[in-house]
Order: sequence, then C-alpha cells, then structure tokens
Amino acid sequence: MLSFGVPGARSFGGVGVMVDRPGVQLRVRLANRIEGRGPQAERAVKFARACLEAWGMGEVGCSLEVVTAPPSHSGLGSGTQLGLAVAAGIRHLFEEPASSDADRAVDPETLDATEHDWLFDIRDVMDFARVVGRGRRSSVGVYGFSRGGLIVEAGRIMPEGGDDDASRAFSPMIARARLPAAWRCVVIVGRESAGLSGDAERAAFRRLPPVPAEVTAELSRIALLELLPAAVEGRFTEFSAAVRRYGEVAGQPFASESAQLPHAAATAHLLELLSEVGAPGCAQSSWGPAVMACLPSLDAAGNLVEILDRLGLAKHHDIIIARFDSQGAVLRQVQ
Repeated sequence: MLSFGVPGARSFGGVGVMVDRPGVQLRVRLANRIEGRGPQAERAVKFARACLEAWGMGEVGCSLEVVTAPPSHSGLGSGTQLGLAVAAGIRHLFEEPASSDADRAVDPETLDATEHDWLFDIRDVMDFARVVGRGRRSSVGVYGFSRGGLIVEAGRIMPEGGDDDASRAFSPMIARARLPAAWRCVVIVGRESAGLSGDAERAAFRRLPPVPAEVTAELSRIALLELLPAAVEGRFTEFSAAVRRYGEVAGQPFASESAQLPHAAATAHLLELLSEVGAPGCAQSSWGPAVMACLPSLDAAGNLVEILDRLGLAKHHDIIIARFDSQGAVLRQVQ
C-alpha cells in the first residue's frame, strides 16, 4: 500500500499483480435453493445471498460448487476473487450478461473467442465488488478480475470518520502492464498460517501510525520509475530489484503489527533464503503468509522449486509455479 492515515491524502492504493495459480474455480447451477459445497462454501453462499438481495431476484435458488480456492487470509486475494466469481456467475445465470458480445468481451490475443466464453468489463466488475463488499482498501483484485495484469492504483480519498463502505468510489487504476509471457512466479504459502482479516485487521489499522510522506513518495517513485518501466520493457533484472525494494519499503509502516504475527520470523528468513539461492525479486503479499518470487523462465522457476524442496521447505509450505496472468477471469457456459 502507498499510504493510509494521512488526513486529506489518498489512502491505501499500491501495486499488485495477478497470477493464474492458485486460482478460484467455481461452478454455478440452477437449484431449488441456495446451496454450496467445496472449500469456502459458506463464504460463497453468503456472497450469493448478498447478490440476490441487492439485485432483487426474489426467491430463486442456485448451487455453488467451489472446485478450487486458495486458503483464506493468506495474502492471495481469495475472498475478493471468490466474491466476484459468485457475483459474475449469478448475474450470468439469471440475467443477460452485460458483456455478452464475444467480440467485445474476449481479447483475441489471450483467449479464443467463442459464443460460450466471457471476460468482464471493469464497469461490471465494480458492480460485482460493491454488491459483495470487496475493494474497500486494495482494489487490485477488482481490476485484476477484469483482464489481469500488473496493476498500480492511486488509493481512495477517505471521508471524514474513515468510512470504508463499499458503495463509495473505488481507488482509481492509474496503470496496468502485461508482464512478458516467459516470466514466472513461484508462490510459497506456509501451511496452518494466516494473515490479519476482519475485526483484527481493522483494529490493527487503527493502531498503526500514518504512513510518512517520504515513504509514500519512495513507493511511488519505485512503482512509476522502476517497476513499471522494467515490466513494459521486459528488463527482468531491473524488475526483480524493484519488486524487492518496493516490498521492503511497503512493509515498514506495518512492521509494528506484522512482527506480532506467528509467521513473521519464518517469512523474513524465507525472503533472505530466496535472495541467497538466486531469486532476489521476492516479497511478502499483504499480511502474508504468501511470498512470491519472480523468475525469468519456467526452467529457472523449476530450478528454484527443486532447491526449496531439497532444503525441506515443501514439508511446511505449498510451493506453486504460476504464470503472471494477463487475461483475468473467464466465465464459460457449459451444456
């Protein structure tokens, strides 16, 4: 995040990137009542009820099968992606989708356009996000649901009293870049660990001091003058260095709270280890425990996974090789 707690200044904002794994896969069907199964099924049902109520759909039913979903509160944005997926599925199931024109909705460079596939316009996704209450702080996952990418957002102007209601305007996206197709991301998530969420996260923000202006200025400089140009020009070494610097500076304002999390010491050790074994472009995501490491190719990512396995990391971590996603969410209608 770029900033928070400074009166009159934009709050939150920041940088994030979409990856294709671990992802959310959801199946939505007509049913006699609202029912869910699979990981985070109760959460999916809650999102569905919010959609049906907000859109005035009455006493309709649907079956929600969460086929795959990342662990909750791990820094992977699973709540946002699941909520948006539920909203997109319900909208499509009961109403004519706003982005049903395949020529408009599907990017021919990343997906073969068919009459059964939909991508999502950001206007539709913002509607989904308001209904399911996502994007109150970071809006990276909202923008990423529509077309993926490396995203820089400016933050939102908070009303007096710090209201974070989802009906307000979203933080504006000021840049989106596609990362080179050959690059990979190794995602490392400690098992049995979780970051802050809900009331605990709100309490942590209340205790944290405002982000100093010089920290916001340095993060903005790294994002706009180092990270984005390196991404656009495909300069991996410079990109990796910018990722590490951004992560280190962005973590400073949260240090008093994040240091108290059970996985804090292990995460710090892991980041040092990744640098030592040739993956300096690494950073923690949000409160963690998820850590990402950027690699220039699939072979390099595979070599890193082998090293981590030999060092015993796989005993307590899920380690996944992911692509940097430049497509966003896809809805597929099946017969």
